Amino acid sequence: MRLEAVDERNYPSVIGLELHEDQRAFVASNVRSIADAWVHRPKLEPLALFSGDDLVGFTLLERDGPEVLHVVRFMIDRRAQGRGLGRKGLAAIADVARAEGRSRLVLGVVPGNAVATGLYRAFGFTETGEVDGGEIVMRHDLAPADLPG
Repeated sequence: MRLEAVDERNYPSVIGLELHEDQRAFVASNVRSIADAWVHRPKLEPLALFSGDDLVGFTLLERDGPEVLHVVRFMIDRRAQGRGLGRKGLAAIADVARAEGRSRLVLGVVPGNAVATGLYRAFGFTETGEVDGGEIVMRHDLAPADLPG
């Protein structure tokens, strides 16, 4: 899985990514996320998720202090779901966090979003007991990257 900045070349394709109808209430549109990133730049970073040459998803990241990488938005296109790409996308985000010396990922999930909650739990996220903006806050403490040698 490869993460690339959303830019003038790929943003039309990023905003063309879709969720299944029953998922749309759980995630803001990519247009909204890109607009949020523009308004709150450079705090928010919109990234396209690629599997090989195929655009398969989108994430919006926020750096919360030196230790935490906040996954503000995360989605996999409906046509690419069910292939393990959500897990691979989260792993790529975790790699970014580790490369920046961060020790934790944090995200929020809308109550009732069982698919996302299951994905996040399987990846190692746990609920913190906090609710922020109506979303259940989950965190994942990152193990240090394996050292070469």
